[in-house]
Amino acid sequence: MMEPESGERAAVPPREKSVKSAEAPTTALTAVILAAGRGDRLAGGGQDLPKPLVPVLGLSLLERAILSCQEAGVTDFLVVVGHRKEEIRSHLEGWADNHGVRIRLVENELWREGNGTSVLACEPLLSTAFLVLMCDHLFDPQLVRRLIADGTDDNLCYLLVDQQPERVFDIEDATRVRLESSRITEIGKGLEAYAGVDAGIFLCRPFLFDALREARQQGDGTLTAGVRKLTKIGKIHAVDLGEGFWLDVDTPKDLKHARRILSRQVVKTNEDGFVASWLNRRLSLPISRWLLSTRSLALVSPNALSVLSFAVVVLGAVLFGFSGYVRPLVGGILIQLGSILDGCDGEVARLTFKTSHFGAWFDTILDRYGDTLVAAGVTYGFWRAHPTPWVWLGGCAALSGFLLASYSKKEFVLRYRRDIPAGIVMRLVKRDLRLFVIFLGALLGYPYHAMVAVGLLSHFGVAQLVYDAWHS
Repeated sequence: MMEPESGERAAVPPREKSVKSAEAPTTALTAVILAAGRGDRLAGGGQDLPKPLVPVLGLSLLERAILSCQEAGVTDFLVVVGHRKEEIRSHLEGWADNHGVRIRLVENELWREGNGTSVLACEPLLSTAFLVLMCDHLFDPQLVRRLIADGTDDNLCYLLVDQQPERVFDIEDATRVRLESSRITEIGKGLEAYAGVDAGIFLCRPFLFDALREARQQGDGTLTAGVRKLTKIGKIHAVDLGEGFWLDVDTPKDLKHARRILSRQVVKTNEDGFVASWLNRRLSLPISRWLLSTRSLALVSPNALSVLSFAVVVLGAVLFGFSGYVRPLVGGILIQLGSILDGCDGEVARLTFKTSHFGAWFDTILDRYGDTLVAAGVTYGFWRAHPTPWVWLGGCAALSGFLLASYSKKEFVLRYRRDIPAGIVMRLVKRDLRLFVIFLGALLGYPYHAMVAVGLLSHFGVAQLVYDAWHS
């Protein structure tokens, strides 16, 4: 048990347990994550787990909150537990080791009185600014960065506020706020007139503890009651979260909505080609959600999915080497399936915070090998029916276009240190389109002609990029 030092006030005596962690870079801020409540409304959906451990696409709510903060540069955590604390404790030990963060467990024996007592339980461990988050909130890590960047006044606490309440999924259950400029003047669920919604992420200073203690002495142990005290003295301001994503998960309906919305947040629409945007993502996202929601498959790594996508494309490439219509058609279907699965590795990686430089590089290498084998298979199959050297010349022209389209874009970014110029041509030379065009060619019985056509289009894209670079 960790006792407060002389002179410290602890309205709620804490019991802190250190959890082993890998060495991590220090950070100026500690994140307090509230995970002590019962979560009865979510348990009503048949969940036989403490609410913080309820899985959402491969990660529990609590683990997702920790990793989202880590993505924003926070590596020191106080996790406050109460209800079913022993079950939560066993998971935290493994997370600290796996993710390279420092996690300290704080037990709040008075958690039934409200979540404000959970914040008070951390008072002896905090002497400077700190974050407060709810374990059941999903959010874009950029929001934490924004809150830290804007919350610079040491005389104020700050709250992320969604000033577009029309997009809040369950507005009736939301905590509402009134504003005068950026100052919060009132907060509560029953407000009729309001300017925004409490997103549940705070940047606090230690004077919050006095407000929480005063509210508790008056019979209200909630965090909202303490914040309401700060509104009376002008000590809490809002930070607008803009277009950032956040979601409060309280019910089975919220959980279902979270799986769908969260998966959409990981799509890099500015990097997708036309086929990926219009077709592939509509299929790859449900596949990724299914993989991460199926317990036996949730541990499949993004790199394993890259290998699976590559294997499907290789099988399709082999079938293109046969004569006739049916086997090349199956080959076309397989390379299109491989193109769809090629989106799953990135989606799963981003949803589970497993992105890595190696994973991106490894996926690129497999894609280039896949393109090479497809071009070889299609060319060989067509050459068997038309044995002339010109067939191989066309195949080499197409393959060089595929490889140069990828290489020249990466070199452009490396040399000029800026993004590829936006435009239709650059989206037409992406891998999703070339595989889809070859699939359509197989469907019509002309996979070789389709490949050569899309290969020439790739050369045109390279020429366009050279032109843009020359005139930039």
